[in-house]
Amino acid sequence: MSKILKVKIKREPILGGGTHYVYPPEYNAKKIQVLCYESMGEEDKVKARGDYEYCIGVVKDEDAPAFLKSNDIVEINETKAKIDGKKWRPQTERIIDEKEVLRICAKAVSGESLTQKEKDALNPDKAEIGVNKSKSFSDLLDEYKTKL
Repeated sequence: MSKILKVKIKREPILGGGTHYVYPPEYNAKKIQVLCYESMGEEDKVKARGDYEYCIGVVKDEDAPAFLKSNDIVEINETKAKIDGKKWRPQTERIIDEKEVLRICAKAVSGESLTQKEKDALNPDKAEIGVNKSKSFSDLLDEYKTKL
């Protein structure tokens, strides 16, 4: 079994640009599987807020008490995790096989008819290799809950 944790992380600017993150002392990077950071989906809002942001992670039940000793780490339920996770880690389209996508696009631009397999390769909702979608946060959460 596992627990879902929301961790408050202090953000500090680095001279010359960038950000340094300070995790609570009870945070153990070897025992948590981080699924998303708040800034993955709303970076401008997080930076505008200033000093902190959150991440959502999954830990084994037996590891949770050590994390939860911190006031900056709380357990959240799956519904809350999925609401924040979907907002912070939106599903994106990505090219899996660049050469194949370029070949299909060149064929389409030249006026040649595309096969159904080629059309499917350009459709992120299809499983054909070409343009696909990243895993949804819900799928990722379910996957990591069972891995622990």
